[in-house]
Amino acid sequence: MTELFRDNGSPPPLPPQMIETWERRVGIHRSIIQPEPIRLSGPEGMRHYGQHVEVHTDDPDSFDSLMYVRHLSMIGTFCSLHTPLQVSRNPRLIDEQPSEDLVIGVHTLEGRHIIRQGSRDFAYGPGQLAFVSNASPYLERTFEINDPAGLVIPLELLGNQRRIAERARRPVASHTLLARATASFILQFASDTAVGVSEPDPDTEMAAIELVRAALGQLDYDNRQITDNALFVREAVSDLIERHHRDPSFTPNTIARYLHISRRQLYRHFEDTEDSLAARIADRRLKTACELLRTRPDLAVSEVARISGFPSSPTMRNRFRAELGLGPSEYRARAAAENEASGSWDHV
Repeated sequence: MTELFRDNGSPPPLPPQMIETWERRVGIHRSIIQPEPIRLSGPEGMRHYGQHVEVHTDDPDSFDSLMYVRHLSMIGTFCSLHTPLQVSRNPRLIDEQPSEDLVIGVHTLEGRHIIRQGSRDFAYGPGQLAFVSNASPYLERTFEINDPAGLVIPLELLGNQRRIAERARRPVASHTLLARATASFILQFASDTAVGVSEPDPDTEMAAIELVRAALGQLDYDNRQITDNALFVREAVSDLIERHHRDPSFTPNTIARYLHISRRQLYRHFEDTEDSLAARIADRRLKTACELLRTRPDLAVSEVARISGFPSSPTMRNRFRAELGLGPSEYRARAAAENEASGSWDHV
């Protein structure tokens, strides 16, 4: 391990067990080049932590960080583990050390993580994309040990999404399909390349850039790049139904709010399909209820209705009779009889 700066001989503030867990997550054991991490510690380490930024901490002597950094053909990648810190890019630095890069980061550890862009503070959670442009002032602060990984992309490679990258805007909503897919990809791609698990070709780098451009497009007010794509909207709707159908308050209106589009826009993407959005939600609740009735004989029918997302037991009974021709209790009895018969045949 390359330890560049430590002002005294005290043990490093980063707990060894946490370092071991982090190294296992980023894939050090799978690296094909076995790179040495950069270790920056204490006040001197803070001064060399990153280009184009200033670092501050409440206790400079306890500052400690580990990082891997790679410069690919078009972009840079990094993954790091560090103690609490504040990173800032102010007008003076922008003037003295100009930089035309967009930094996209994702972290996995719990804890407070705040970025001030413009006049507002935004809180970021694990798995949520964070965008900061070195061409604009920002302040980033973490209050606990953090493990960011990400990309550094020249703004000129973002095409017409550059104007969005340079704005002071809130992060992409973490609950959307695109945001979660982008965050997951960046976390894996950045770690794999930074530690030398993989050697991406230019086409793979360009694919990463295009994914970031799509995520930036989601920040745009009218969301045209995303919501005009019927395939994306339908996949996103299926994902939302799968994850939220157990919530009785989940409706097509909820889906429209999640995707930041109007109900009219949402329904337009399903005009050529047989089932309505409400029917799709009800069918998924029915599937969950059937599974519970087959596997959880200890649950009352009313409890099955609640867990499955139906507003009431009568609503669930009506759905069962409309789709299956029998009520929930009858369905449970028939399923139990079939299981018993199947068990009897197994012993023949």
